[in-house]
Amino acid sequence: MVCEGRTEAAFVRGTLAATLATRRVLARPRVVRTSRHAAGGGLTRGRVLRFVRNTLRERVDVYVTTFFDLYGLPADFPGRSRSAGLVRPEDRAAVVEADLHGAVLREVECRRDRFLPHVQPYEFESLLFSDPSCFGVVEPTWLRFVEELKRARRSASTPEHINGGRDTHPSARLACLRRPRYKKVRHGAAISARIGIDRIRGECRHFDQWVRRLEALRGLRRGRRRG
Repeated sequence: MVCEGRTEAAFVRGTLAATLATRRVLARPRVVRTSRHAAGGGLTRGRVLRFVRNTLRERVDVYVTTFFDLYGLPADFPGRSRSAGLVRPEDRAAVVEADLHGAVLREVECRRDRFLPHVQPYEFESLLFSDPSCFGVVEPTWLRFVEELKRARRSASTPEHINGGRDTHPSARLACLRRPRYKKVRHGAAISARIGIDRIRGECRHFDQWVRRLEALRGLRRGRRRG
């Protein structure tokens, strides 16, 4: 799983991997390298294509997927401009996924089904709005903010539809949290674990469709040559 940052990687390790393991699918997160000594954040078209290409070329008996946020993708990212006029975030994410799939396959010769891109509308924090009450369970000092988070959830048909504007995207809604402030890696993992994967899947359709595809994967022949 090629992850945008450490938050997504922590979620995979702490929550999603256990679900997939029940279907005999082993999930291992990798964070996109941004420099020789750093990883996470700052996605660019070139970095993503290079990282996914190299991951696919390592061996032929693995599938590669992505866990990227729709919010904040650069203008030249595959599918970004083509999806700009679409209203529904899941439709925009699907176009980006399709164009990313095509761009990767042009970079590396491999079976089409070995690459399963996923782009989360609008971002990872959308998943946490599947049950805002869990914020107050993980950090009791946040109890006074739970109703505000619930209003944000009620403002959209699903957590994945919470507005993607600069001041209203899901993680921006968490700016109200004080003492402590929301920390993406630590709190993201703890809150998602508290909510539980079943509740998240029930609330977030695009996410659930991705997990279903991963659960249905079948073993590939072992080897380390491209294929």
